[in-house]
Amino acid sequence: MAPPRASTVKAVGAGARVAPGSGSRLPPNARARGSRRATRSNAQGFDDYVQELQKDMLARCEAADGSGSRFRVDEWERERGEGFGRTCVMEDGDLFEKAAVNVSVIRDVLSAERASAMSERGRGTIDRAGGQPYEAEALSLVFHPRSPLVPTLRADVRRFRVGDAAWYGGGCDITPSYLDEELAREFHRYWRSVCDRHSPEAYPKFKAWCDRYFYIPARGEHRGLGGIFFDDLEEGGGEAYDVSAFARDFSSGILDSWLPLALEANRQEFTKEQKEWQLLRRGRYVEFNLLYDRGIKFGLGGGRMESIMVSAPPSVKWRYDARPEDGSEEDRLLRVLSGEPREWAA
Repeated sequence: MAPPRASTVKAVGAGARVAPGSGSRLPPNARARGSRRATRSNAQGFDDYVQELQKDMLARCEAADGSGSRFRVDEWERERGEGFGRTCVMEDGDLFEKAAVNVSVIRDVLSAERASAMSERGRGTIDRAGGQPYEAEALSLVFHPRSPLVPTLRADVRRFRVGDAAWYGGGCDITPSYLDEELAREFHRYWRSVCDRHSPEAYPKFKAWCDRYFYIPARGEHRGLGGIFFDDLEEGGGEAYDVSAFARDFSSGILDSWLPLALEANRQEFTKEQKEWQLLRRGRYVEFNLLYDRGIKFGLGGGRMESIMVSAPPSVKWRYDARPEDGSEEDRLLRVLSGEPREWAA
């Protein structure tokens, strides 16, 4: 992948070079391991599955970072109902300026408000009056890389069960500061191959869903270059594939979709101007999260604040009416984000 040209956004110390992190590279077969881990078993409870997946991700991320940085593990319990979580954060690494990999497992009773909202989304077995016991498990992650040449990664997988009915949701997408078309194509081709193992209709549907969801109307921009996004996939709900198997296959492949590409891009040097542009682009990331992200807006109504805001980047800037020069690499990215979504996997 060819490195982007130097930035045209001014910054203090412009022109100085910054050495990238030297995270260890993954073995050549890393991308193929996801599907094998996914089958570690559909019989395994989803709560145990996401916890094992989290442990695997923590170990792989620490090894890939190569700096000796370690995740801080913060375990917590819910104040109402039953449930617990594990919030894991690593900061100031060579590859990861900030990485968070979180798990939550909840057992509770549906409130009337939440039951009504779920019923309106087509979940016919939900009693709008509330009162039904439910189970919910989720794994979520966000990786804010140190290098502006490495895209931010966001991903999650979740299951919600009421009685005999269960629904799955999740997604994985990248938000770059610089446009690397080869990286974008490889990322999307990876997810097309995962989806195609289950249904040829899955990738086009989930890719378009991702493009619609991660959009900032006030800016007229897509937040990033997308990926896949899905929600309300019901077990036995009429899909032509096993949605539980798909959710496990998807989630076990999250790191393989990004980590080899990130390590390659992280070997390139970058300038302080490019770092400054990354901080400005992170502002858009924060804007989307606080204004439009459904999960964060729900969590701000009474969730655990440290776990909710852990997705925020470690440092960010806003400058009034900051616009790159026409024809620059920064301008090239904005033209793609403000246009129609591309079919990267074509």
